[in-house]
Amino acid sequence: MVYTKLLNSSLVPSLGLLTSCAKTHGEPFVYTNLTGEIIGVNAIFLSFFGVRSIEEIPKMEKWLHLQGVELSFFLSRSGSYRGKVVFNTKTYDVAIRMEVITLGDEFILGIEFKDTSALERARVAERYFNKFKKKLLVNISHEFRTPMNAIIGFVDLLHSSPLSSWQQEYVDLAGKSAHSMMRNIENLLELMQVESGDVYATLREFNPLEVFEGFSNQFEELIAAKEIQWSVLIDPRLPFGIIGDQDKIMTVLRNLAQNALKFTPISGQILIEILIVKQQSDILEVEYAISDTGVGIDESRMKTLLRPFSSAWENQQHGQDGMGVGLALSHKFIDMMESHLMLASEVGRGSRFSFRLSHSISNTTVLKPIEGKRVAIYSHEPHSTQSVLLEKYFDLFALDKITVSSLVNIQLAQCDVIVVDIPHLSTSQVDSLKETYPHLQIVAVLDANDKERAKSLRKIIEAVVLSPLLPTSLHKTLSMLEKTASSDGTVVAREEPEVQEGIKNAKILVAEDNPINLRLLETILKQHDFRVTVVENGQKAVDVYLKESFDLVLMDIDMPVMDGLTANRLIKEIDKRDGRGYVPVIALTAHALIGDRERILSAGLDAHLAKPIDKNFLLQTIDRYLKMVAQKRKFFSI
Repeated sequence: MVYTKLLNSSLVPSLGLLTSCAKTHGEPFVYTNLTGEIIGVNAIFLSFFGVRSIEEIPKMEKWLHLQGVELSFFLSRSGSYRGKVVFNTKTYDVAIRMEVITLGDEFILGIEFKDTSALERARVAERYFNKFKKKLLVNISHEFRTPMNAIIGFVDLLHSSPLSSWQQEYVDLAGKSAHSMMRNIENLLELMQVESGDVYATLREFNPLEVFEGFSNQFEELIAAKEIQWSVLIDPRLPFGIIGDQDKIMTVLRNLAQNALKFTPISGQILIEILIVKQQSDILEVEYAISDTGVGIDESRMKTLLRPFSSAWENQQHGQDGMGVGLALSHKFIDMMESHLMLASEVGRGSRFSFRLSHSISNTTVLKPIEGKRVAIYSHEPHSTQSVLLEKYFDLFALDKITVSSLVNIQLAQCDVIVVDIPHLSTSQVDSLKETYPHLQIVAVLDANDKERAKSLRKIIEAVVLSPLLPTSLHKTLSMLEKTASSDGTVVAREEPEVQEGIKNAKILVAEDNPINLRLLETILKQHDFRVTVVENGQKAVDVYLKESFDLVLMDIDMPVMDGLTANRLIKEIDKRDGRGYVPVIALTAHALIGDRERILSAGLDAHLAKPIDKNFLLQTIDRYLKMVAQKRKFFSI
């Protein structure tokens, strides 16, 4: 049934048409003239808005409110709109579709309303759920990371303590379980973030050599436990500043490395390669690859490999940990960075995961060329991975190099340096080399765990390089080996400027509100001869900083009284006001979800370390920043 008003006698012949049209609509429907006066409505309209007759309906301008649309504009054309209707103090969310109908010389507007209240309620619920989910993710991340930092940290301290064999075994097992749990939680939380649609590629400048070399040293304990040969080839031609999503690249590399370590048997090999494959003007294309000699992947499994949780059951069947989300997360991150994850694998022989990314160059500085040296390479295994890597590094350095198969070789007379890759380089071998080739400078390559032997060798040869081979340490070593004659005419290596003592006794301020984590940090730092002052909130950190000078600050972010971001800002202002020079402030925080690092660094902190803190990485970071402080102080004192 349709109800109409007779506003113009010329419309009488057309009322039958209006009635026919109105009956075909299963939604509330109204006809108006161009001034907004109601001509007709269908029965559904009256029922929907709770009115008894058409006469009770006022002009549209009194009850129709469209978001950002004037009524005159709305009445002048056809279209679809979304807005609100207020009838008898009750508000309705509606979608509106309108058509202009010509009846003789008159223009009539046919307007259909569709109730979207349920949809709007669903959208409100979805927005609430998304906010709740974000808050839940943040809370879960924070509340897991804070205690796990203490568990992993103190287990690590126990590991380096004098223990019986069975106690050492228990500590090892506890440490492995804690690390496994933390990896699973991290991957799951990041995957949930990605699935929520709130994660995007975030491009920032970073130093690839610094970042990737730091990454290569993060798996020392796992590598040592499985006696894995861990090799790294990082292109020394990489500039000091490129643009990319550092956090996502590192997450992908970490997941791929952890998978390689998991599925590579004892005494196997893993190779990390980060190489420039193309350069055009200020754009680099870099290939990232991780290869292993593990169990390999069957072709039938490759189709489901990137699905979340697809490998969880298989991991359980083979006694491996993991929820099967690491590869899925890596795939999504690489896709965000507009690339593809590639896989080559053979069952029983191993796998190679790789991806390529394009980076803009932001800092064109590179490692300086090493000129005027001819280098010989001697390895006890001529075709070993280590020997091949040395050759590749020296090719990338554009060095004049040769490979010799014996330490007695006429070609050594024309060389300046010999790099010796022998597990047990003896004193007699060194003496023989020096006697036969007095001008030849000797560099030994040793395993990272052979630090005691490295210390003794440094007394009788020019330099020692510890594996994994890294471009910065190789470059630094070869650059130091300049020909300088001593008083007795022998050739000696230029010594590195001594800054270690100042670093070793550096004064560090630690702000952390969790007493267990505070004790952990204090213990680690004091074990390495740092002078440590600890406080439990940002306000006390600022108060202490006003009274004393420090070389470095470790700052938690979430603290009572004053948070770490505010405390950092005030500390930087004190430095500027008092002319204290550069004092790095490093965030140690449980804020480690995607985007947290960018947020914290953009607030002015110098570095971001996520809990649980890796002790070795913490010490490496402190060492790097203290060296920067020492160099700047030395520069300004000249």
